[in-house]
Amino acid sequence: MSEREQHRLAKRTTVAEIDHHLDIGPNIVRADEDLLSVARRAIAQPHTRLLAVVDTDQRIVGVIPVLRVVEEIVAHVSPESLMAEVKDLASAGRFGREVGARVAGDLMSAPVTLRPDSTVGDAFRAMHEQRYSGLPVVDDERRVIGYIDLLELALRYLEDFPELARSVTDPPIPDQPVD
Repeated sequence: MSEREQHRLAKRTTVAEIDHHLDIGPNIVRADEDLLSVARRAIAQPHTRLLAVVDTDQRIVGVIPVLRVVEEIVAHVSPESLMAEVKDLASAGRFGREVGARVAGDLMSAPVTLRPDSTVGDAFRAMHEQRYSGLPVVDDERRVIGYIDLLELALRYLEDFPELARSVTDPPIPDQPVD
């Protein structure tokens, strides 16, 4: 099997097949959970950079990048440090809403998830499109059952395909002049 065929097979590997090989689990917070508690959860599990927000039935209702939680805390402590980002009416409106955030539900965005039958290719594509570094994996009832992280996935990918790792880490060898 050629390297190209192996590469294609890896892209078709399902999330269910790869999730148990990754060392990162989901970080789940409730929509009504206060931001200080959310920040503490994020600190306790720093490798999970996208929080899954769930309702009282444990079904995902949104996601929050950990960076958003940090920005919110900074906005409460030192709002002037974030005022530089306010450049237009839309960013002013966002800033006003965010400074008023009190619970996870105030900061969350629409849920972006993977399913166990999603492929590694689907995961890379979704993370790239959404600009998230990880995504929760949900079951048929939209309950969070796992977490796929872009960096962890890339590292595992390189471990499984050492020839790809060499092409990433080894500098190209310049052509030698012929005498």
